[in-house]
Amino acid sequence: MVALGKHTGDPGEGPERAGRRTLWWVDCRGVSLVEILIGVVILAMTLLGLVASGVIAARQIHIGRLDMSRWSAVQEQLESMHELPWDSLTSGSDVVQGYPISWTVAESNPNKTKQVRLMLSRENNAGQMVEDTMIMYVTKR
Repeated sequence: MVALGKHTGDPGEGPERAGRRTLWWVDCRGVSLVEILIGVVILAMTLLGLVASGVIAARQIHIGRLDMSRWSAVQEQLESMHELPWDSLTSGSDVVQGYPISWTVAESNPNKTKQVRLMLSRENNAGQMVEDTMIMYVTKR
């Protein structure tokens, strides 16, 4: 039996908690400044992570749009070359939608097939100039 005024360690016992049920991990004295600071630090780190994710996502979307624009220019050039007569298909270069594109034409099977190698020069994410290459084979009609 527990006498009034004595506390045995069980949070539900004692005269100050008579008639109230509390959880064992809750302290009725309130929240300390350290606990608030830890919570703020965790919240700040979480928000910084979300902001960083948003910046990375926006950058990737921008890069994707540039890639789509470049490959749209390449596709446009390939389609215009596909419409040319067999004898008119020769090496050259052009600027399509603002992108410099060059191409070389070589006969891979005389009088039957030509290989068209299309090159697109662009700047990569590190700021270096790189060249993307697409190869198309055209057969004589």
